[in-house]
Amino acid sequence: MKWRPQRSIHHLEERLKSIPTWLVVGVSVVFLALVIICVDKDIEKEIDSLPDALSSPKVLTRVLMDDAESIAIVVAVILYIKGAPDRRAQKHYEAWRVIDLAAASGVPKSFARNRALQDLLADGVSLSGIDAPGANLSGIELAGADLSNSNLRGANLEKADLRRANLEKADLQGANLESAQLTEATLDDANLQQTNLRYSEMWRVSLIDADLSQAELRWAEIGEEELINAKLNETVMPDGSKRG
Repeated sequence: MKWRPQRSIHHLEERLKSIPTWLVVGVSVVFLALVIICVDKDIEKEIDSLPDALSSPKVLTRVLMDDAESIAIVVAVILYIKGAPDRRAQKHYEAWRVIDLAAASGVPKSFARNRALQDLLADGVSLSGIDAPGANLSGIELAGADLSNSNLRGANLEKADLRRANLEKADLQGANLESAQLTEATLDDANLQQTNLRYSEMWRVSLIDADLSQAELRWAEIGEEELINAKLNETVMPDGSKRG
């Protein structure tokens, strides 16, 4: 299995989030104090000069007092890291809110929606089932995104980067995918009726049971083998001929 740093970091953050804050702070303070004691020669000499019964609490108190600012900074950093999952969840909530508001208002062009989609993808969030009919998503970069079961009917995806994207069962009827990058994308069972795919790059794309009826594939970069299992009723082929 391929190691993914981002996924490992998220997993570590989630584990840290489950630990009580008081325990994280307490352990961090004690650990830092012990480190300071070990590296400070003057403190080491002071410990040796004190009775065993008094050394630990007295020295620990001194360390906490003398290095309070440094310890506070480190604790603040730890608490910031611990709060990362909550901040990320809030960020995702706001991104979905932007996407939903754009869909509800029927605004075709929304820079905020495009940015929200790309940010969610960067955080490894699935975009499956998004509702963006008629949206202007031209030039959007969603390589590797999970867009399965999405409603992108009539959307403008001209020059969009959808390499390796999962568009299984997506509704792309009447969408504009001219010059889009779809290499290694999955479009199984997708609705591509009347879709404009001119000049699009579709090498090694999967089109099993995809409906390309009346779609425009003129000058698209696609092999004949990719079209074997697709529905091609009145489809304009890359060479300009009409199938079916």
